[in-house]
Amino acid sequence: MPVWAQADVKATILKHLKTSREFTLKVADQMPDSTYGFKLTPPQMSFAEQLVHLSQSLTVFISPLSGEAPSPAKPASMNKKDVIAFMTKSFDDAITVVSKLTPEQISKTYKSQEGTMTGLELLMEMLDHTTHHRASAEMYLRAKGITPTEYQF
Repeated sequence: MPVWAQADVKATILKHLKTSREFTLKVADQMPDSTYGFKLTPPQMSFAEQLVHLSQSLTVFISPLSGEAPSPAKPASMNKKDVIAFMTKSFDDAITVVSKLTPEQISKTYKSQEGTMTGLELLMEMLDHTTHHRASAEMYLRAKGITPTEYQF
């Protein structure tokens, strides 16, 4: 069996999901509460909305694997404390679901909003989507004169 085929895919995804959680929470913490509603341009999501969307999407990407309909919750408010609490719960819930996945669930093909994908592709898309919106949030920080926390992989 080739070395690449011996890798524990679930362990790798979990490692990066946990790192993503910590990194994303650091980015969220950098923005002052008073500017959580800040938008770079009027049609864009606010800083808080970027983070809430990112967090809600975690359940959307993993719901096909768990067999449950996605039911993205909402934070109690769009203030910093509530958004960060919501993000923390969303990531923790995703980590719990991913930690229970079987190799069969990861390799199976599912129908998703983006078309037909394997469980692994859905997990990769979840990580990629998180990166995309976290990077957007980092630009909001820069626009406010805040240097984003050091990149973590």
